[in-house]
Amino acid sequence: MGRRGVLLAGIAVLAVITSGCDSQTDKAGASTLFHLQTGDCFKSSAGTSARTVEIKDVTTVPCSGSHEGEVFAVATHPAARDAAYPGDDAVADFASAECLTRFPAYTGASYDNSDLQVATVRPDHDSWVDKGDREVACVLYQQGSTLTGSRRKA
Repeated sequence: MGRRGVLLAGIAVLAVITSGCDSQTDKAGASTLFHLQTGDCFKSSAGTSARTVEIKDVTTVPCSGSHEGEVFAVATHPAARDAAYPGDDAVADFASAECLTRFPAYTGASYDNSDLQVATVRPDHDSWVDKGDREVACVLYQQGSTLTGSRRKA
């Protein structure tokens, strides 16, 4: 099995839990719950070895310093604001496909030829229904390691 097949199975390893967040933003989307945008880097007190990183553990930092993750894209699910939640698997599949498609444009390298892994930040049932969240954030990281400097192509 090629590298792509192995890592696709683990693409949501760093998925962030969005339930229980008291976000004060009116903007929709899982990515805005953290105020993360494309090009933002962040530290997590949970590091990259944990299967889940919680909202309270994420702090935005300059990309020039040490960090665990970098947001390389934000995509909006095409479902209407009043659409029923399609389920965790459907949202994860959408996020994975969008992130893998957008990876080369940001990094300048194919995912298969990269030393990076991809994770997604996406709405759960409650944020989809209660807040109309439709955005997913694509995050690059190295398993068990930190990054220094942005991975955005020059």
